Amino acid sequence: MAARVRTRRRVTIAALGLAGGLGLLLAPAGALADTAASPAASASPSPSASASPVANLASPSPTPSATPTASPSASPTSPALQNRQAQGQLIGDLTAAEAHALMLEKSLSQSQLALVALGQQILDAQRQISQLDTRIAAVTAQHAEVSARLLSDRNQLATTIRRLYKHQDSFFVSLIRSGGFGGLLETIGYSDVVVDRERDLVRTVQADEVALAHAEATLARSRASKKDVLTGLVSSRTMLAEAIANEQSLQTQLQGTIDEALSALDAMQSDSPEVAARRAALQRIKTDSILSQIEQAVFAQQNMQLTAELVASDPVLTATGKLLWPIPHPAVSQGFGPTAYVFEAAYAGFAHFHTGIDLSVPLGTPVFAAADGVVVLARPMTDAAGALVGYGNYIIIQHDAGLKTLYGHLLAIGVKEGDQVKRGQLIGLVGSTGNSTGPHTHFEVRIDNSPVDPLEMLPSA
Repeated sequence: MAARVRTRRRVTIAALGLAGGLGLLLAPAGALADTAASPAASASPSPSASASPVANLASPSPTPSATPTASPSASPTSPALQNRQAQGQLIGDLTAAEAHALMLEKSLSQSQLALVALGQQILDAQRQISQLDTRIAAVTAQHAEVSARLLSDRNQLATTIRRLYKHQDSFFVSLIRSGGFGGLLETIGYSDVVVDRERDLVRTVQADEVALAHAEATLARSRASKKDVLTGLVSSRTMLAEAIANEQSLQTQLQGTIDEALSALDAMQSDSPEVAARRAALQRIKTDSILSQIEQAVFAQQNMQLTAELVASDPVLTATGKLLWPIPHPAVSQGFGPTAYVFEAAYAGFAHFHTGIDLSVPLGTPVFAAADGVVVLARPMTDAAGALVGYGNYIIIQHDAGLKTLYGHLLAIGVKEGDQVKRGQLIGLVGSTGNSTGPHTHFEVRIDNSPVDPLEMLPSA
């Protein structure tokens, strides 16, 4: 796959060079056409004067073969000259595609190395679990043996006690048979020695039984912990394999897009200006789409390891599922659920739905992370004109495999994507950016990418 991509890259680079050469070949005709044009024609700006990425490559330069005569097809309205801007745009898209191809290839290489490392870790974890299973089996067998011996010893003790005391003769009969008080005391003393010895044996075996039970429980906990680690490693391997498959698919799509762009560049030599412009615009839409997908895939791959290794170590979050209030003692100006605000999107069958809670406080109030996590998004949400819309400046933090929190309408963002943050860490300042009616922070909790009411996971105010 990598060799094929490198071969295609060389083809792409050669094609880019060819495209530049075509511009140089077209340039003298344009120069001659400008020379032969009437004053009225020269007074109007030529489309070839646009600031395209290839303007310098295709700039006119005198050549020995130039002649004072010009064909009517080399006039300022010639498609070859009119299409230089569209061709320049397409060459710029090809250059961006080539850069993304290199980025994608590097990400794939890193992913495949990580997959091999995960496979080794999984084998190690499986071997450790197998060793623990062997030890647990041995201790369990020993525990069963000791428990059986303890039961036998206890039965023996009970039998001894019954034999010595249950059928004892009366005091006077015993006194006569023992030959007086001295013989009676000797008999009683012998009985006590037998009972004490049996009891000591029971206590020893009982201590062994307790120690083995403790060892068995400890090994079982160790095995459960190792099993959790193994489950996490297998899950990470599955996600990484899916990411690799996605990147390989994007690699194939990118090569297809490059091939289409090269074909379009060739077709533009004979296109009318309108057709060339439409062709360039359509190709840009396709290219931008695939490049955006590549950027997201590479970013996800870079942050996958951090997210996979993240453990919710926050004792409050682990014990109660409670998050920290991102702003201390705020006023909740809008709750979770259906809303009358038309700029809120449809959700859960409602025309407009508020997917979080609004925490209303003065502008510039600090905003803190609700729990330990990794910053997966920290950027402005803008429209095509660059204006802040929606969440405005916002942050999304991944806390574990299924839990995320979002902080919107921020005045300033104090973290960057990929940062590890701790519960209570300063991450931004309250603002009113995007679709906002006043200073506040929109706080959202998502479980498996579905919004839930944050108040269910926040401590009581």
